[in-house]
Amino acid sequence: MAIQMFVGGSWRSVSAIQVYTGGSWRTINAISINVSGVWKSAWAAAGGSTPVNVYNCGGYYNSPSWLNVIQRLSLSTETIATISATLSSGRQYMAPSYNSNYGYLMGGQISGNVLINAIDRLQYSTETCSNISATLPTNTWTAAGASSVYKGYAMGGYDGTNRMNVVRGMTFAGEYVSEISAKLSVGKSHSNGVHSSTRGYMAGGYTTGGATANIEGVTFASDTLFSLTAVLTMSRYCAGSVFSPNKGYWNGGSPTNSRIDALNFSAETVALLTATGGLYGQGSGSSLTKGYWMGGNYTNGISAFAFSNETVYGIGQNVYQTMSYSVALNYWTGIK
Repeated sequence: MAIQMFVGGSWRSVSAIQVYTGGSWRTINAISINVSGVWKSAWAAAGGSTPVNVYNCGGYYNSPSWLNVIQRLSLSTETIATISATLSSGRQYMAPSYNSNYGYLMGGQISGNVLINAIDRLQYSTETCSNISATLPTNTWTAAGASSVYKGYAMGGYDGTNRMNVVRGMTFAGEYVSEISAKLSVGKSHSNGVHSSTRGYMAGGYTTGGATANIEGVTFASDTLFSLTAVLTMSRYCAGSVFSPNKGYWNGGSPTNSRIDALNFSAETVALLTATGGLYGQGSGSSLTKGYWMGGNYTNGISAFAFSNETVYGIGQNVYQTMSYSVALNYWTGIK
């Protein structure tokens, strides 16, 4: 916890702040402070979040086979192992979101190319997975995921007929889903998301006109949408997305390329890195110091991406089989 108030002669930690506006009390969902020249979430500025594991979930193998296996990548040892829990069904390309207790996988595609609106929940403490009662409003595949402290978001996606321009938010407390009234600038699927402490971003994707380089998303405090003037350096979809406290990164994708683009969260500008990656449909997980790309292009390798010097290297570990379109959940303790 990084915010305290002086009350009754002592300093007390604050988990929520409300202000009276427009005739009602409203909770402030995000506050940023400047720490050593970098804007950070006030609740996370003390470094309270500790990345523990990345869970790579589901995916697709072109046999055809929709996968239900969950694997745990330990961030302390960079080793991967299959856990006993499985998804409620074999599925691919879900929208991921998470808090410190649970990871959520929203929608996806199951056997027979069937699209679903179901939400699976992985409980980190017990490594058990179950299907919750809440669902997305429509069957949704290839939506981009992002997470705030209070909500998980599924942005865009495909419903079997249309590339969608909607954003759905699932409130973690109570696990209920609602649709944001504002719409994305264009309906798109096969995009991938990252988030800062204040905003969720989706970049690239596939529209009715083909691949796009657009970057847009949601501001957490107000649940309002935005579209950046900055764009990816190439129109593409199915890129692997990871994020540091200061930047979001998109690697590879389709059409086939090896580019890694970096979005600076504070300036909201995009730069093409000298480092290269490649592949499409990768499971993508993040710690505070590294990102991880798992599988993709029906391969089974795992690559690490060091945020400090923006370089890519193999870690000598593999997912259990060749695959594409798996989705990763980040398990970080102390998210506040």
